[in-house]
Amino acid sequence: MAVLRIFDHLCKGVEECEICIYVCKEDVFKPSETLNQKGYRPPVVANEDQCTQCGNCMVFCPDLAIVVSEKKRKKGAK
Repeated sequence: MAVLRIFDHLCKGVEECEICIYVCKEDVFKPSETLNQKGYRPPVVANEDQCTQCGNCMVFCPDLAIVVSEKKRKKGAK
């Protein structure tokens, strides 16, 4: 399972960019209901369980505002 982190203070919002929403084939993101510090509406993770860890959102984000990582397992977990 993936862990997605959005650094909304870096994002220029879905109105100006929307690349993450466009490149995600799994519909993981949706526009936020609130604005960030710069007045932009960043994406939020709507369906984290749908993420395939392809990394497209992270690679194509021009603001380097998204990080995709693998969820760490607890010791002893299978």
